[in-house]
Amino acid sequence: MRTLRAIFAALAGAFVTLALYLAWFFEITGRTEPWNGAETWFIVVTGLVAAVLGLAGGYLAALLSPETPRGSAEGAAGFIALAALFAETHTPGQHHFAQMIALLVAAPLAYFIGRTRRAAVVSR
Repeated sequence: MRTLRAIFAALAGAFVTLALYLAWFFEITGRTEPWNGAETWFIVVTGLVAAVLGLAGGYLAALLSPETPRGSAEGAAGFIALAALFAETHTPGQHHFAQMIALLVAAPLAYFIGRTRRAAVVSR
């Protein structure tokens, strides 16, 4: 049961991060085609948003699986990285800043926040 909970937590953390970052953020800003490029200031703002959401996703994964918070956050970071790499190869256009920010900012910060959490002691 612990393994299933850890997998669910990792998927939930990655899903929340990617859904809020790649879907919600770009929809709110009106940039529905991020592969067409963007100005430098927008790329910086995108990086900041990805950093916050990466931390939130990693924290959520660690929170949902108190027995294995580090592994769950690391799993979330892995899922974020896999999704970013998949999108990198399957997105039209020549500008891939959104995927690279997810890979280089959101995933490492999800991993980092998980490393700061300690496992809960479970009494059986």
